Amino acid sequence: MMLQGEAIEHFVCRENIARYQRILRTYLTAEERRFVERRLREEQSALEQVAGRIHPVSESAYVT
Repeated sequence: MMLQGEAIEHFVCRENIARYQRILRTYLTAEERRFVERRLREEQSALEQVAGRIHPVSESAYVT
């Protein structure tokens, strides 16, 4: 079950990711691009962590 705080965090991460992806489609200096790419990776990682708390995957799911 998703708690309200986790739902908000999930939404915010998704919005931040979309914003950074839009920024990357614009003209940026090399330094700006590196910064935005780093922030994008950080947000993607945060989203994975939130998703893991919302829908934990058991180890048995990886066994074939």
